[in-house]
Amino acid sequence: MRTGTINEMEELAQKIKEFLEQKRLFDIKRIINDLHPADLADLMTFFDRDDQVVLFRLLKKDMAIAVFEQLDFERQENLLNSFTDDRVSEILNSMSPDDRTELLDELPAKVVKKLLLLLNPDQRKMASLLLGYRENSAGRIMNPGYIDLKENYTIAQALERIRKLSPPEDLIYTAYVTDNQRHLIGTVTLRDLILSPPEKKVVEIMDTDVIYVTTDDDQELVARNIQKYDLLSLPVVDHERRLVGVVTVDDAIDIIEQEATEDIHRLAAIHTTEDEYLHSTILEKVRNRIFWLVALLLGGMVTSFVIQNQSELIQTVVSLSFFIPALTDTGGNVGSQSTTIMVRGIALNEVDSRNIVKIALIESLVGSILGGMLGLVGLLRVILLREPIMIGITVGLALWIVVFVSNLIGILLPLFLKKLRFDPALSATPVITTIVDVIGVYLYFQIAHIFIKF
Repeated sequence: MRTGTINEMEELAQKIKEFLEQKRLFDIKRIINDLHPADLADLMTFFDRDDQVVLFRLLKKDMAIAVFEQLDFERQENLLNSFTDDRVSEILNSMSPDDRTELLDELPAKVVKKLLLLLNPDQRKMASLLLGYRENSAGRIMNPGYIDLKENYTIAQALERIRKLSPPEDLIYTAYVTDNQRHLIGTVTLRDLILSPPEKKVVEIMDTDVIYVTTDDDQELVARNIQKYDLLSLPVVDHERRLVGVVTVDDAIDIIEQEATEDIHRLAAIHTTEDEYLHSTILEKVRNRIFWLVALLLGGMVTSFVIQNQSELIQTVVSLSFFIPALTDTGGNVGSQSTTIMVRGIALNEVDSRNIVKIALIESLVGSILGGMLGLVGLLRVILLREPIMIGITVGLALWIVVFVSNLIGILLPLFLKKLRFDPALSATPVITTIVDVIGVYLYFQIAHIFIKF
């Protein structure tokens, strides 16, 4: 079936709802089992909890598992709470280990303990192993299932072992060659195996230049390597280079989306949450935002304090106050731009602290040019308003300096945070703006004291 648009999904959902009212379960079963699991998971969002349970019960076993893995955590939890222990056991035992670990990660410890008891011994051991690794590590997100071959296998023996293992679709494209101690020594693609003569040895066609990660490596590094080297899967080894699992490209896509969401939230000074927008409560939305807003309000009061201390100057030259909003807005905009550019560069591994001097020199030149251009605009604006030329010089020079400083802070702060092993996205746009406001207003009045006699 072709992937449906939102309108097509709504029409299909309405049709199924009518069938539900008419108790035409056979027709519903025929429709939903013909859909792609990802499309059916999207379709589930149009139904309430009770109807979702009915639809799920009409699915074939393999389809049910595939759809369940595609659902968001909230709907997975609702379904589990609606099923018998036997049904829950069937689902959990059939899930891929990495997807199951992701689900268990979201549940309370008491619930996880109960669900682990519903797993068969082998799956329980596997689940406990993955949950034992550090959160957001390669070990936590890997799939312990993989195709392992020995270097002395013939191509015919290798293909026979793949048939015997019967791996899932996302794990079949690459096989990993290990020695007798499970040390990773090479990789071989399914394409190479199929195209090679049956009597040829695996050692003759395997690639010994293996890209891998360790169980303790951060998930972001895993995703970055999969993206950088165009891999369908990435092997995970322990500290003795023994193969223990793989991370597939679909997991990497999820990680990239998750990390991007976190960075966007942090750039906006919002506490990161896993909940979808429509599934979080009003209280949760408030709680996610209030901390930084209070902190930024207090920071903004520093700006007010600086202005208050210059009340005598402002009362003497009232027109100085006219240009404060333009000054702070411009500085904040420049700082936001440079921060966004730098966070993206760090995320893509394009820049790091090793070339900080070069970056600082480049951005100093960029900031000077931008500041000069904007300062000239400010000067011309003051002249057009027929204000004294000294005020124009003050505004123009202040804009030049503020833009220069704002750009430099926006560039260097993310690098500084990364050097301290903090997330560069913590240099959130509102935080940068608040810092720049304080510095900009202070510099503005210092320049005014120099050029304006009162």
